[in-house]
Amino acid sequence: MSDADITKAANVDPNMFTLFMAVAQSCSWLAQGPEWTGKKSYDIILAMSDFFNDPATGNSTQSAPKLAAHFGTTTERAQYFMDFMNLVGIPLPDVVEMMKAVFPFAGHPENNSDLFTGIYVMFTILIAMFIGLRLYSRIAINGFIRAYDWVLIFAALVAVGFGGMNSYCLSGPTHYRGLWDRSWKDYYVESWSGKSTEVLYPLGIFLIKASLLLFYWGLTAWWPLRLSAAVIFVVSLGNSLAMIFTAVFRCSPVLTYEGYDYFTATCNADLQIKGEEICGAINIATDIIIWLMPLPMVWKIIQGTRERLLSALTFGIGALACVACGLRFRNVQEYRTPTLVPRDQSRWLMWCMVEMNLAIICSCVPAIRALVIKKAPALIGSTGDRSLATGVKYDDKDDKEKGPEVVNVDSASDN
Repeated sequence: MSDADITKAANVDPNMFTLFMAVAQSCSWLAQGPEWTGKKSYDIILAMSDFFNDPATGNSTQSAPKLAAHFGTTTERAQYFMDFMNLVGIPLPDVVEMMKAVFPFAGHPENNSDLFTGIYVMFTILIAMFIGLRLYSRIAINGFIRAYDWVLIFAALVAVGFGGMNSYCLSGPTHYRGLWDRSWKDYYVESWSGKSTEVLYPLGIFLIKASLLLFYWGLTAWWPLRLSAAVIFVVSLGNSLAMIFTAVFRCSPVLTYEGYDYFTATCNADLQIKGEEICGAINIATDIIIWLMPLPMVWKIIQGTRERLLSALTFGIGALACVACGLRFRNVQEYRTPTLVPRDQSRWLMWCMVEMNLAIICSCVPAIRALVIKKAPALIGSTGDRSLATGVKYDDKDDKEKGPEVVNVDSASDN
């Protein structure tokens, strides 16, 4: 249901509906008794309506102690909440009755948790297979696992954790998008998971890029490639840290679900929006550069059109991750645009997950190609003893002519 449909069905002004959303969650903030923290905000609104319509408790100027006792909170907390609502200009009992009538017209909008969970399971299986083949390739060709392989394994764990946490939240605490359909416990979980998401995504992306850049560094002693790798490493590190700090520390205090901070916390929305725009653009740019970085060197070293195309394709598969990064950027911008009911957050979270997992899969392709060349060269038409281990077709004469620029494209086993 669109925002226009909601306001038309409920016959309420958009600004008033936004106020109702905030008050609905505030009602959950008030009701801190063990029997209330797991109830949806709308259920608490119904209970408040009964409370205020009861002649024994309904006097709004004297009912704070009874309201506190009924909902398991302190008198000070209940009085603060009622005074705050008076400052808004509408007595709390009146707002409760309006919310009680309006929210049923808004329905129960949901996040697409089933799609997210299905894609999460699929990618978890895929990256397990690809990383397993990558590690087997390293052991079969080099005899050991390299440092950048361990970095990628850690990145894969971050990606799995990111997907698992958000799959759980989208299927449970944040399954419904309307705040009237969420409990205080749901808000608590969302607060922590939101901050964790804002840390895990930049961390995972940086670790994947770091693994690739370390791999490029080990390809050759050719200084232009190593200098490029070092510069992009520093830029990626700085960009990831900026993404984390602008997202996590945009509010003061960082987490606002405790005590009166819920009402008094301040958030710099412009910092978050500008941070996402700038850091997102840099993220896309570094993705493209990392994708293109080794191609000129590989094109120069490898002889033969067929081998060049195969090697370019090996590295060029990374374009998929670049596309996913762009789609994630677009969906984040769309998600941040103001709406009455929060947008389906599974979409931008899904593209975050897809980007990380595609990048992991793409970074495994060169090692898997080297394994195929060693174990089953006929599959891609490679022959020759030295080509089996490196994926590069050359002879001794080529070595003398190329000198230190000869590289082990697929396994970096000689560096």
